[in-house]
Amino acid sequence: MPSFIRQILLLCAVLLGQVIPFACVAAGEELPIATRVLAVGDDQAGRIIIDFDKPVDVTHSLLESPWRLVLDTDRVVFGFLDHEKSLTGLAKDLRYGDMDATHSRMIFEFAAPFSVRSVRGQHAGDGLPYSVVVEYRGSDADTFAQQRLDMMKTASVVSRVNKSDRLGVAPISQASPVFTVVLDPGHGGIDSGAVGVSGVEEKEIVLDFAKSLREELEKYANIRVEMTREDDVFVRLKSRVQIARQLNAQLFVSLHADSVRESYVRGATVYTISDKASDAIAAQLANSENASDTIAGIEYQGAVSEVEDILVDLARRETVGLSVQFARLTINHLNEVTRTNKNPHRHAGFLVLKAPDVPSVLVELGYLSNREDEKQLQDPEWRQNVALELAQAISEFGTMSGRQVALKELE
Repeated sequence: MPSFIRQILLLCAVLLGQVIPFACVAAGEELPIATRVLAVGDDQAGRIIIDFDKPVDVTHSLLESPWRLVLDTDRVVFGFLDHEKSLTGLAKDLRYGDMDATHSRMIFEFAAPFSVRSVRGQHAGDGLPYSVVVEYRGSDADTFAQQRLDMMKTASVVSRVNKSDRLGVAPISQASPVFTVVLDPGHGGIDSGAVGVSGVEEKEIVLDFAKSLREELEKYANIRVEMTREDDVFVRLKSRVQIARQLNAQLFVSLHADSVRESYVRGATVYTISDKASDAIAAQLANSENASDTIAGIEYQGAVSEVEDILVDLARRETVGLSVQFARLTINHLNEVTRTNKNPHRHAGFLVLKAPDVPSVLVELGYLSNREDEKQLQDPEWRQNVALELAQAISEFGTMSGRQVALKELE
């Protein structure tokens, strides 16, 4: 591909919100660019063609409920527009994005069971696109399940690097006077989260806010602040919880701006963990957020034994109490600068809040399904004011927690 065309595509990708590490660009490393996606066929058979500007290695896997084809590559730039996707035949939808700093993923959803006949790369010649071509045919559920099982026996799983290595810092001692808070911008990468009435994506809104909040928290000498993600990458729900535990965090704050069916619902809301949802909207949001891994094509594996479940429940009791204290403190501060929901403290079974030893809350900054909320979520002044109040709430909670630890040591 001529250099001037590559430069134009890179510029377009940046303007469209695609994340390209500036260090890589500055160092001359050129990521492959996906320039076109085309799916053709009918109910019997079809073909998916993905054009890149240079060769890429692709691995594939299958997921069911719904029927999906997953294509994993090293990190690429998605240089096509959503409306430029052309999908016909059984392939009816496409989701794509970054899984971490080094890998990208494309997930094609199918209208019916299918069988993959081949996945191959082909080069049309110098100056022409390199294409990844997937040939498939319609099948039945049993055939799909068998092929999926066969692939699972041999497929390598794209996994996230160890978080403690990525952070480049060692966990601090529980006895340290520094109060550690982990900010968790929801979603990211292939999982865009909710989409606002004007098209803005939740993953971008909450990452921008998290960075503003981090700046405010860094003004406090006794607060150490870390984030589960600092750019547009996907992080598993389980990994988000593990990050907080690895860092011996005293507080975990998950930041969201969801969408609900009831467009009239608006205002900041703070959620804490509970096995039973406080109301229908809380249950709706928990179900939506807990599906984040599924959206990214990752399946839950492993079950907690009955004994482990009892031990976790015992450890959670004090933690839940602290979480509720922080939720109430947060609501008091939010009321100073923004509208809160008429029922601002709710609870439900959010997986991301299940660390048994880290007080955790999920803060809905507002609802992207409501036009008024969506507008203020994009307002820098509103974001700054809310970040300031939330930082003060975290500081006060840290001071309060420190006093509680001191009292325990005296007992």
